[in-house]
Amino acid sequence: MLQEKLKSATSAHHDELEELMYVHEIMNKTLTLEQYKTLLATNYIIHSAVESKLHDALDGEIRDSLDIDSRNKLNALEMDLAEMNMEKKILDAIAFEFDLKDHRNAASLGAMYVLEGATLGGSVIQKKLRANSAFANLSLNYYNVYAQNLIPNWQTFVKVLNTSVPETDHQLAEESAVDMFQDIARVSKAVKTVLS
Repeated sequence: MLQEKLKSATSAHHDELEELMYVHEIMNKTLTLEQYKTLLATNYIIHSAVESKLHDALDGEIRDSLDIDSRNKLNALEMDLAEMNMEKKILDAIAFEFDLKDHRNAASLGAMYVLEGATLGGSVIQKKLRANSAFANLSLNYYNVYAQNLIPNWQTFVKVLNTSVPETDHQLAEESAVDMFQDIARVSKAVKTVLS
């Protein structure tokens, strides 16, 4: 199954990104609000650059199967930025261009695998942040963007991923997923430089 191939192809990148995105601090409830701002900024820059491009690259049938408009996360991130009094224009000035190398479904779904997986993980992150007193009064819109639809959305995505991409395009999907992990890592490093 393509899902398993993507998991295997991205596993080293996943580990690197966990370190950059403060997963250790999140899990042991020591994440600071400054670190949280870095997470928000990274996710905002990525989603503002890639979300519509990935969604627009999909065939109409796949877009419908995924109920693609319900998967937009940019608005939730913008609400979280506002709540933290972070100015979008500062983040918009961080140069990051995303270019989807191939406009086939495989490339888009490969990159989306990374973002949808991050959303799935957001449920655990939200619970850990709620247990950290520094986050008691925050909305955490991004980390709860799918709310009660989290598991159904993931299951639908995986089904579409595994059934819509021909085996001849699996390599393209893998490369796209790896590229997305590398892009997020690159943006995270740039954000840390600008916000520090």
